[in-house]
Amino acid sequence: MREIRNLFPLKSDDLQLDKMDDKKLNPSIRHLFGEITQMYLEVRNNSSTQFSETECSTLLLKIDSALHYVWEQLHTGQWKDVDPEWRKLYSYVSLFKALLCLELGKDEGSDLVNAIAACDMGLIMGEPILDGLLSNIADSLNEKLWILSETKRTIQENQNEQEDNNGCYPQMNKDNFVETIHVPSIETFLLDIMNKKPVVITGAMDFWPAMSESRWSVNYLRKVAGYRTVPIEIGSKYTDDAWSQSLTTVNQFIDNYILTSNATAGYLAQYQLFQQIPQLKKDILVPDYCYLGTCDDIQVNAWFGPRGTISPLHYDPDHNFLSQVVGSKYIRLYSEEVTSSLYPHEQDLLFNTSQVDVEHPDIKHFPLFLSAPYLETILESGSMLYLPPRVWHYVRSLSTSFSEKRQFPEIAAMPGVIGCIDGTHVKISRPHEFEGAFVNRKGYHSINVQGVCDANYKFVSVSANQPGSVHDSTVFKGSAFGKLCASGQFGSGYLLGDSGYTCTTNLLTPFAVPSTPEENHPCVLCPS
Repeated sequence: MREIRNLFPLKSDDLQLDKMDDKKLNPSIRHLFGEITQMYLEVRNNSSTQFSETECSTLLLKIDSALHYVWEQLHTGQWKDVDPEWRKLYSYVSLFKALLCLELGKDEGSDLVNAIAACDMGLIMGEPILDGLLSNIADSLNEKLWILSETKRTIQENQNEQEDNNGCYPQMNKDNFVETIHVPSIETFLLDIMNKKPVVITGAMDFWPAMSESRWSVNYLRKVAGYRTVPIEIGSKYTDDAWSQSLTTVNQFIDNYILTSNATAGYLAQYQLFQQIPQLKKDILVPDYCYLGTCDDIQVNAWFGPRGTISPLHYDPDHNFLSQVVGSKYIRLYSEEVTSSLYPHEQDLLFNTSQVDVEHPDIKHFPLFLSAPYLETILESGSMLYLPPRVWHYVRSLSTSFSEKRQFPEIAAMPGVIGCIDGTHVKISRPHEFEGAFVNRKGYHSINVQGVCDANYKFVSVSANQPGSVHDSTVFKGSAFGKLCASGQFGSGYLLGDSGYTCTTNLLTPFAVPSTPEENHPCVLCPS
């Protein structure tokens, strides 16, 4: 704990309070802030044991009073009109509260949780101070909490299947597909794409740490940011009457909305998460194409949510790159030229949002909508979508469900199963080229087709691009699904496969010739 304590400024000069223009604050809050600052320095430079319980309670009460007062100032009028000095003050008082939670508390676990919450509130509501000190302290506290956790959760991304259409892939017309380009050059993007048309760009994210050595998964996000407080949106889309916002920890968000089937959707959207948690920012790279614009301020926002959440049809005034790290999204695009057929809301706040439910339009009220031409795509992991300004876009999240269902444990007493894998040979005519490669072990020409089903026996992946001579295990290793398994995406969950596959962390296979009770496992596995 000492190393975390040493992160806090020790002297008055270290706080750099001279950079604050406190004349913009009223006298009463200036006086209270002065008292709190002095008491903070006393605690920082001396043992907290010299403070009585009454003095500790008084100090924490003053801090909470100051935070409440500043909170009211931050929520008076429009956020953009609030003087930055108020936000800076909120950050400093949050910093002081974090130290006092550590120094004056009695339970290490809850003290760390309270301290990290104080830091995050300063980051969310305040201004950056002391070269990102609040972020550094919060990162250290999160790491400490992760280490102290008695049971490090090994995550199975076991979202329960919902019997509705939210997770369904839509029927799509190939004539409407968004053009896909593999890593266009800067010159090509500038001359042929920018400001002209939306495109899906593949290959530009291949070297992101988030796609490789720091591959994002639920377990990884728990480790890096599980105890961090973030703002989330509640409701399937922001145009719903019941839509609201809330503050929660990443762990609570994952438990309540990602891994649990919840009647109310919750998601983190359009939030500058990477400013709050710089460790996650290290996992992504800003595309070079972003630097072609005239604006120096490149905003990087995060979106994290479960299957079925929707961004209603709307447009943005800026250039956009939607980069998909994990999962997939269905996206439909409309040109600015057909705006009148999209029926934008009339009220000021939603002027850039359509009234139409894109996938279930009310034709009686919006008769022109069906005649509006559109483009569509499924944005997969590792791809990014470029959107020129004012292109209308509708987004629905899609995800493959890897759930542990009751059927497997009931049939074979095998918990932890997320699905099954097998291969089959589809007979083909003798090919004109590379004929030998297509001859399988039974002597006829074929394609070796790999299929993967989830715990509901529903196919989630099919690979049909290998000739018949290729072994099942080789097909698996080279397939997109095999690479996903190798990345650790599925935690401790595993697939069931036959002896044609190599036994790995996420693929359980039987012994071909069992000689012990343990090796007799195929008696259970094979019927499953």
